[in-house]
Amino acid sequence: MVTAALCQDAPLPSVDRCTWDQTAGRACIACGRQLTTGAVPRGSVSTTVGARVIAYEVWSCPPPPAVT
Repeated sequence: MVTAALCQDAPLPSVDRCTWDQTAGRACIACGRQLTTGAVPRGSVSTTVGARVIAYEVWSCPPPPAVT
């Protein structure tokens, strides 16, 4: 049996592999699709510029609806 991985379970990429929309919280950090409602907070990815640390809060797609 093959099960699909959920975006909320995917490992966070490094910030240099993210698009502008992903670091702005507008796109899923895992698949890159545009986010609307129900997005799941995933934490943050960060980078350094000189002595400054810049962190971006990232989000993923909502989980699929439960099948009853």
